[in-house]
Amino acid sequence: MLETGWDILFFWVARMVLLGIKLTGQMPFKEVFCHAMVRDAHGRKMSKSLGNVIDPVDVIEGITLDRLQEKLKEGNFDEREIVKAQAGQKKDFPKGIPQCGTDALRFALCAYTSGGRDINLEILRVEGYRKFCNKLWNATKFAMLKLDEGFVPEPSAKPTGQETIVEKWILHKLDVAAADTNKALEERNFMAATTAVYNFWLYELCDVFIEAMKPMTDESASAAVKKSAQNTLYTCLDLGLKLLHPFMPFVTEELWQRLPRRPDDSTKSIMISSYPVKDSAFENSAADRDFDKVFTIIKQSRSLAAQYNVQSNIQIFVSSTSTEEADMITTQTPTISSLIKGCKSVVVTADVPEGCGSVVLSPTLTVHLLVKNLNRAWLT
Repeated sequence: MLETGWDILFFWVARMVLLGIKLTGQMPFKEVFCHAMVRDAHGRKMSKSLGNVIDPVDVIEGITLDRLQEKLKEGNFDEREIVKAQAGQKKDFPKGIPQCGTDALRFALCAYTSGGRDINLEILRVEGYRKFCNKLWNATKFAMLKLDEGFVPEPSAKPTGQETIVEKWILHKLDVAAADTNKALEERNFMAATTAVYNFWLYELCDVFIEAMKPMTDESASAAVKKSAQNTLYTCLDLGLKLLHPFMPFVTEELWQRLPRRPDDSTKSIMISSYPVKDSAFENSAADRDFDKVFTIIKQSRSLAAQYNVQSNIQIFVSSTSTEEADMITTQTPTISSLIKGCKSVVVTADVPEGCGSVVLSPTLTVHLLVKNLNRAWLT
């Protein structure tokens, strides 16, 4: 495959094809991937006279506005062009360009790439991915604290069958992310690939599972529950970092090197490890449906608490006309409680106390928030 730009297809690529066929009798390449043209945040073509040219090194290492403007004077520009360019720089980068790092820039450019369309490069978005790198670092650091000293993962990543619903759910989401990422890479759809792995890390692993597993790894949890949660967490970190590696090679290598290894795994670098693919052992549509129901309860409980301005001692009651549904939710009350800030209790019951604010989630399921002791004047 040849990677190039749309603007030189005729000048270079067509001639390479013609000469290749003429001299060797065969095509020099079977596929041409045309990347987008990178423009500034306003959609303008980058031009030195406009002062909107962004040096990748400046994004990686960071640069002050004063230094940006000094670099203009180092070129062979007319004084009037320098003044115009400096005005443009001052408008676009009033505080200079913050240090974003190589991984954040690489991820941003991949995330921007869609169907060869032009990229309007916004530094704030690159900076956002730098914060995502920090999120990865902090999440992995916190997760490592949940793995006991001397922790050795199971020889295989395959589920044991003893996992809780939230564990089955996160492994299912990991499988979906792996399938979506591989499909997108095969189609050269880098925006979809980055979206799949980004959403898994940020919205499913960090925001949900790492928080939900806290009760499963505290002192009150049984040894079997704790071990299962630790192995599930390890699998998500190991395969999640591998999924992300092509887009963020440096931070993923650093974090992966800090993880313990499975027995008989002597892989020295994440760069030469096997890339995750869809695994039917992780697929669990039933757990996905069940936990989506649990997460809906969590979101609606948060919404009720915000609506009534209840910030502490939150008491949630869940009622269901389905015995099977009620039994499933009862097993997940610790997870629900851990994912609602300020939650005191979650009770699944048909006998809901008076003085509750309620929201109906389905014909069989309702969530209630106890508001009886709140300021009645405020409620009216």
